[in-house]
Amino acid sequence: MLVVEYQKQIACSADTLLNTLLDHSNLDRFFDARFKVLKPADKDEITGGKGCIRQVSILGMSFEEQITQADQTGICYQVLNDFPVRQHRGEIRFHKTDEHTQVSYRIQCQSPWYIPKFVLKAILQKDIQQCLNRLGDMYDPR
Repeated sequence: MLVVEYQKQIACSADTLLNTLLDHSNLDRFFDARFKVLKPADKDEITGGKGCIRQVSILGMSFEEQITQADQTGICYQVLNDFPVRQHRGEIRFHKTDEHTQVSYRIQCQSPWYIPKFVLKAILQKDIQQCLNRLGDMYDPR
């Protein structure tokens, strides 16, 4: 199992981060990918939250992710159909610290035979660092 993690202090509330990261159609501000909602969240869930299925288009391929949990503690999602990687699970956790929120982003998955583990790890690490750095820049008071 491959695991990548990155943490960053961001100068806003967990609620603000939750709303920003559940705005699926605008996630290209943080990732080098396009996102399209295919199925809205389950009934009685927050917009874009649990049950929402989104299509992710990146590097000429598309796959689907489903939100499995979304609240003020964070967001969890999984890639459906084990493509392009197997057993992909993502967790973005929020922890309030003074005027900031500590954000921890963790991805775990299994690399397919045709992608060397070290290559996939580098790609995923770059993606989550870029996401949190861009997110932090958006809320940086400077």
